Amino acid sequence: MKVKLVSYTKDGEKLIAIAAKISHSRRGWREDMSPQEVETWITESFKHGYFSVFEHSSYTFSIEGISRVCSHQLVRHRIASYTQTSHRFARPVDEHYKPVVPPSATGKIEQHYGEVYEMYYDLLKKGVPEEDARYILPNGVNTNIVVTMNARELINFFGLRTCSRAQWEIRALAWMMLEEVRKVHPIIFRYAGPNCVLHENFIRNNLITLENLDQFVSERCIEGVPRQNISKCIANGRQILNTFNTVPQ
Repeated sequence: MKVKLVSYTKDGEKLIAIAAKISHSRRGWREDMSPQEVETWITESFKHGYFSVFEHSSYTFSIEGISRVCSHQLVRHRIASYTQTSHRFARPVDEHYKPVVPPSATGKIEQHYGEVYEMYYDLLKKGVPEEDARYILPNGVNTNIVVTMNARELINFFGLRTCSRAQWEIRALAWMMLEEVRKVHPIIFRYAGPNCVLHENFIRNNLITLENLDQFVSERCIEGVPRQNISKCIANGRQILNTFNTVPQ
């Protein structure tokens, strides 16, 4: 899996801060905002769940080598734009046929992938159109996709998909995407993470981050994990970044 942030709103943090200030002021657009003001307005907006202003900053990712299982989960996040490799036009043959192998099925599924490939290629040789031959391809067949989301949708996406309850592949994808956007806009995504972190920050004065997981106030997370185990659960969910690198492609 390869994840790259290929484009984004360069002044996204400032845009969000200015929009947040406009919503609380009689004055119009002002660009003379200090870095400290930018951070304050973004933090306060996050703290109070005022997420509409986060829609003004957008991010485009190039994602390569995920399965159709993962991409089908991804496109369920509807406030986004997607362009995906079409197996109607781009044959997944030879070196381009690299189905994703789930860690739990390593050594058990590869033979079946090979058998399906032979059947697929045989259909093509018999004159079956690509658009029909692809019906036989496994859900694990690899695909590439371009995704554009705004910051609000990304925060929601991270809340759901970085959670340890999310399936391993899309969880790895979500953590990689989160790392990418935090490199360019650390203030916007400072408090992003699994839903347990988002919900915790709605009920406390001092916000927590993934690097500073203080004692949780919540008795349990929305998935039912008790307070004393939430930090460990987050760490376990993030471990997929290490595990994923060992999955054969």
